[in-house]
Amino acid sequence: MIEFFRRIRQQLLSENKFSKYLMYAVGEIVLVVIGILIALWLNNLNQEKVNTQERKNLKTELIAELSENKEFFKNYKAYAEECGKKVIEILNVSASENTQLPIDTIRKYGIDMMPFRSISIDESRRNSAKSAGLLNLLNSEESTAIAKYETVLENYKEARRINTVWKQENRTLFLYMNSFNILVKENALLKHPDYDLSDDEFISYLKKKETYVKLNDIFVSTEVDVRWLDGII
Repeated sequence: MIEFFRRIRQQLLSENKFSKYLMYAVGEIVLVVIGILIALWLNNLNQEKVNTQERKNLKTELIAELSENKEFFKNYKAYAEECGKKVIEILNVSASENTQLPIDTIRKYGIDMMPFRSISIDESRRNSAKSAGLLNLLNSEESTAIAKYETVLENYKEARRINTVWKQENRTLFLYMNSFNILVKENALLKHPDYDLSDDEFISYLKKKETYVKLNDIFVSTEVDVRWLDGII
């Protein structure tokens, strides 16, 4: 095709038809420009189609991740609420002279009130999309929603970090509360004698005001978990 146009130009020049040559050259340039514009338009159209599909896939992945996290948060919230109920029972034992609860129940509640279940938040798909720059495919409203979600998660993780630090600083309470022998693969995990309290010693420990303060901290911490999860769900 290029050779064909070259021969036409050479023929026009050899015949001294410069004006026709000039018009032809301009026309050829116009055709080339039109060809480039059509190619760009087709490329943009194809890229738009690719972006639309990528955006659709991205939203599907993000929705799946959010749905899985939401289900986990719902389950953890129910678990935290149950822990909170047990803490209230133990607080009432600590604050009251009399209790109707059997000692075995009190001891069991002392274990069950501890929210030791780990938090597992899936962020893999969102982080992968962010690293690949795919979050730019989202519209303004969707981007704002993702940003708010990330802020809530970061705040929640910080609250959990503080919670973990508090637990580490109050190991003695947990050792006293967990007075039952813990079974680990059918083998009894022995308690240190200093923490293996008799029933009377256990109740006496619960009724100390220092213990009440620590128990109240557990209750507040658990309630914070529940409130945070309410906001996320």
